[in-house]
Amino acid sequence: MSSGTVDDWIGLLKFRDEKFKSLSHSNLQEKYILALSIRVTELCLDAVILLNNHRMTSVPIVLRSALESYADLQCCIKDTNHPDAMTKAQYWRLYELHKHVNSDTAEEHKKRGKKLSVWERFNKSELVELYNGYYSVLSMYSHGNVGALVENSVGEQVLLGSAFNDEKSLQYFDQAINLVALSIKDTLVFYNFDFASVEYPTKIIDKINKAL
Repeated sequence: MSSGTVDDWIGLLKFRDEKFKSLSHSNLQEKYILALSIRVTELCLDAVILLNNHRMTSVPIVLRSALESYADLQCCIKDTNHPDAMTKAQYWRLYELHKHVNSDTAEEHKKRGKKLSVWERFNKSELVELYNGYYSVLSMYSHGNVGALVENSVGEQVLLGSAFNDEKSLQYFDQAINLVALSIKDTLVFYNFDFASVEYPTKIIDKINKAL
């Protein structure tokens, strides 16, 4: 049974909007932290909308992306230089895209870029256990391997569409709530909000973790 409730979910979104509207950024670290926290919550919102419409196939893919952004959020909180590392990683991706097509453009991107793997991001954010566990499970669905095909079949029957599993749906819902609450809490703590201000998401996090 889900430990998170619809009231928790709606309450968190309202709480985010109320607290975040007063936040601003004066440097790159603060800008990236705000952007990443909002990205995590918006991706989780997309996942919940899919679940509400009984569309489960892409939910773990969306949650995986949210988890990667959460790792970057933690890196930015811990290290003022991480936004620069993220920018260099983007140039490296552009290099990878252009190296077989436009050598001049590729070389410019390569000079400005530096590879940053997903593993490095989770290691730097001290979320290695999460990377080896939950993230690895979500990756199975994202890469379209045999394990992911269970969503399109029941026993020996291949479905025209995808299977909807109530228990798994509730698990995804809890995971979305937990990620949203963590992102909001960590962002507010970074901005030096007092304990009373972060008590609400903290209670939701504790409730979900106790049920696991």
